[in-house]
Amino acid sequence: MRILDRQRYWAFVKAYIICYVSLVGLIVVIDAFANFDEFSQVASGSALLAKICRYYLVRTSLFFDRLSGVIAMMAAVFTATWIQRNNELLAMLAAGIGTKRVVRPILVSAVLVNGLAVLNQELVMPKLADELQQKPAHFEGRKITQIHTREDANHTSIGVGTGGKGDPDRQIVTKFHAFLPLPNQGAFATIDAAEAAYIPEGHPTAPHTGGWLLRRGRITPPDTAIDPELLIELETPAGLEGFPPSLDGLTDLGGRTFFLKTGVSFKAITRDHRQWFRYASTGELIAALTDPANAPEKTEIAVFLHARMLRPLMSMALLFLSLPLVLGGEGRNMFINLGLSLATSAAYFATINVASYLGGNGVLPPMIAAWGPLILFGTVAAARWDTIRT
Repeated sequence: MRILDRQRYWAFVKAYIICYVSLVGLIVVIDAFANFDEFSQVASGSALLAKICRYYLVRTSLFFDRLSGVIAMMAAVFTATWIQRNNELLAMLAAGIGTKRVVRPILVSAVLVNGLAVLNQELVMPKLADELQQKPAHFEGRKITQIHTREDANHTSIGVGTGGKGDPDRQIVTKFHAFLPLPNQGAFATIDAAEAAYIPEGHPTAPHTGGWLLRRGRITPPDTAIDPELLIELETPAGLEGFPPSLDGLTDLGGRTFFLKTGVSFKAITRDHRQWFRYASTGELIAALTDPANAPEKTEIAVFLHARMLRPLMSMALLFLSLPLVLGGEGRNMFINLGLSLATSAAYFATINVASYLGGNGVLPPMIAAWGPLILFGTVAAARWDTIRT
């Protein structure tokens, strides 16, 4: 690596750190003051400070995911402008070094930032998804207080009653409620249970897997005959051998005990139905498209998955849109160059958001909603890049 290359790499790193800390710091300060009352409802004193620090430390991964592309563009603009401001570009051109060779370290740095963003979205954010979806007043580690109703391929609706809560570590909910249509009988039945534990496929000890173990349950109407392949009544306590213990640790809980086979998992009913997929890994998004429980937001997931796959290319397209404004603007003030780049970014993100909205609402096919902005801005970026003087 040559001395001038090292200098540009270091200049990019410094610019990126300064832009990231400044922008994220401003966001954190404004958001912390706006949500201070909510934080105060659940903590005070040193506990309040610890809660605020943890809340925003967890969200660092979210800020990096959302801002990595635009901050990389800002860092590249600052680095390229600084080269011009110090007349370094003129000297290198006089030495026979082309402009595109001069900015190669900037492009490589942007690619590395995109690589870190991919690692963040695939490895870090999925592990923090539960906490990232919680509001300040409910930010209590991994506790879950909001549970949604979901429907499986048999049209069985799974949810909880008022006041029901979830324990994500043990995958248990309280006040379980299920609605079972009975097409052969032209009727329906409901199942309520004081406690329900989700038993995933492949559980090492449970005699039944891929459904919910219901304790202290009842069926309405009581004499309803339900397909035994769907609902199994277990003897107590013999039928509970191999299943995880209940929340209160008692074996004989009273009432009836059932095992309900369903494709609706614990995560399906406890995650935010409009936001959860934004924190999922690519593998989870692909699996979610085939899960009937995700039918209400399947189109949004498809659009987001396409956009996720194209994000590194879109970030580089933004960079190739902005750099020519700087490299072709000798003599302009650094902040004028940055302003032009930010105006380009505003048009860029506005187009992406409109396309995503239209795709999520079925106006555009998911593939067109994701690929359309890339084709549009990629074409403009390629044309702009060719205008750079050597």
